[in-house]
Amino acid sequence: MSYFWANLAGHLLVSLIILLILLWSVRSTQHNRWKKGFLFLLPVVITIVLLVQLALFSIPRVLDTTTVLRSTYHIKSGKIESIGSLGTTIVIDGTIYYVNPFSFDMEIGDEVTVKYTPYAHYAYSLELFESETESPE
Repeated sequence: MSYFWANLAGHLLVSLIILLILLWSVRSTQHNRWKKGFLFLLPVVITIVLLVQLALFSIPRVLDTTTVLRSTYHIKSGKIESIGSLGTTIVIDGTIYYVNPFSFDMEIGDEVTVKYTPYAHYAYSLELFESETESPE
């Protein structure tokens, strides 16, 4: 679970850096320091980038901290449809889940049961799905 906390800290750090850049650009715009006239729109662009970062990454992970602390995960079974290029994401039944690339060893087409957080869809655990049918003797 340390990967979740490191991921959360990383995204909060990125959001903080973007916020600091936004504040710097607003200050520069207020003091008319831009040599090019179109740069006065820079705070607007940076604000949009910050809002996207917060909405897609930081806020869902912050909301999932209670789920991780309580260990109350959602459970779903399905087939792995695709794996991200860096191994950090997988797609199961059309839903993207974030996984720890260092502990992930599944392949496309495997039937798995995933325990995940509700907002960020961070996969706490992936287990191969075991069918409940017994073999004939």
